[in-house]
Amino acid sequence: MLQINTGKLFKNGIGRTNNLRGVLYSNIWLPTEDIETNAGTLRATDGGRDNRAIVYELEERIEESSIKPGVVVSHTVQPYLQDFSILASFGLRCTFSNNENTVKRLISENAEFASHYPPNKFVRRFFDNRIAPRQNDRDQFIDLVKDLLALERRLFLVAMRSIRTFVAGLHRIPDDLGLAYTLLVSSVETLIQERTNQPSDWENVNEQIRVAVDKALDDTSEKTAQAVREAIIGVDNGSLARSYREFILNKIDPDYFRSEDVLLGAAVTRWQLDQALRQAYVLRSKYIHTASPLPDELTMPHQYGETTEVDRRPALTLQGLARITHHVIRTFIKEGHKIEFEDYDYNRERAGIVTMQLAPQYWLAHPLSDPKQARRKFEGLLSQLSDLTLRKKGTVLTDLKPILPEVDTMLPQAIAEAKPALFSLYVLFNCMVREEDQIPNWRNFLTRHPNIDELPASEILMLRTIVNAHEWELTVHKEAYDRYWKERPTRAGLHAPRLFEAAASLELAERYRKNGNVDASKNLVSDAVEIHPGHSGLLELENNYSKVKTINWREILVPHQEPN
Repeated sequence: MLQINTGKLFKNGIGRTNNLRGVLYSNIWLPTEDIETNAGTLRATDGGRDNRAIVYELEERIEESSIKPGVVVSHTVQPYLQDFSILASFGLRCTFSNNENTVKRLISENAEFASHYPPNKFVRRFFDNRIAPRQNDRDQFIDLVKDLLALERRLFLVAMRSIRTFVAGLHRIPDDLGLAYTLLVSSVETLIQERTNQPSDWENVNEQIRVAVDKALDDTSEKTAQAVREAIIGVDNGSLARSYREFILNKIDPDYFRSEDVLLGAAVTRWQLDQALRQAYVLRSKYIHTASPLPDELTMPHQYGETTEVDRRPALTLQGLARITHHVIRTFIKEGHKIEFEDYDYNRERAGIVTMQLAPQYWLAHPLSDPKQARRKFEGLLSQLSDLTLRKKGTVLTDLKPILPEVDTMLPQAIAEAKPALFSLYVLFNCMVREEDQIPNWRNFLTRHPNIDELPASEILMLRTIVNAHEWELTVHKEAYDRYWKERPTRAGLHAPRLFEAAASLELAERYRKNGNVDASKNLVSDAVEIHPGHSGLLELENNYSKVKTINWREILVPHQEPN
């Protein structure tokens, strides 16, 4: 929201402004001078040392548009408060929150679950009881905000995610030191996706791998050997651990070791960095995959020392990891590509916007522009039919007659993969509506498009299940059933309602029962139970299966309706 508010993404200019004001709580102390940035201003309240309230003020900018229903007048101050509190926590190296109790808890001298020590013993400054920012702190924060808001949108979003993760990591120190450590590592991983590293050369590949491969390539041509080495370099360079380490090392300049934040005798040295970063990533991975706690050496304060030893190798403490991560994020923002204006659709990224799939009645009757859309249309029709079958109140079937003639016309030229969906959409609608609501003489469609209903396609499986038409070969039926479940987890696969998925299992179970294959029939009944968990009718069928009793999916799956 903070970058949107600059107006750099507006196509129509600024149409409305609002003066917003809200309250944050912090351990920062502003007795006399405000901090004014491009993303808002921090103002002290009464200046009392026990008063942690700070006023946040912002001029909100809304893009020009005509006043009509749906036009945003204001987002209110809340989303800006949330974003700015995170940014100020990071940029001023302190604690900000819109909840006073959160601030008091984080700066307390009381230890909590994670350790015998409070957070301020693990990381300098952030959790001090009271911080009076120096002029240099103010200037650096103002510059940070300016650089951040100037980034092109994709980089801004990445940087904000990284900052959020960094602050979240610090806030987890009282609860879980391992999680705090992991989140600090992850905040850099967020940035790595935007890097443009050159591939490593062969000498940088792990020595054991390099020696073994070179030996194996002794008798091959130089061209083949080079191709193999380049392939291994590509894989090795993609290693997350390696990427993490190299990304940070590329952001560490000589000034890092000469910063005013360096404590004599406590800071990480140049020679320690590589091994310490290797260890950091290993500890992150152990926590994620096995919930392994941090080594004991990292669960104790080290008077803000940035390294200790774990297994006789240097390892970053929370202080060391926090400082180096903070530096890397700031460098990323400073070096990132800046842009004054950007053609970017930000509407889905505004506060309060939730993206959800529309119900079928809002799009099902829209004309098809591509045969590939038929599967999605068929899913919508299945959804409505499922609700109607289950007698869900308020459900209606969308009239598809306006678009079915174009389905008829489109089918002969459609790609093979789209034909079953087009065919099933046309046939199923006409089978499910009253005669007066059908396409006149719609059955001629079947003769114009023969053999499609014999294909072992997912759409044909559902069509035949619903209309109880299983004249096809049992082997084809089973092939269609297996194909459905193979494709179902994929994005492109057909996603039918669980009612019809369970029905398809029961239909095939019945055919096996009639064929005398009781074991296969019972297995499919069990499939149906797990497809539609909690259904009492299915559980009863499974528990009281009879090889002589017909399996009728409608009697089992559809609740009985008492006559009025």
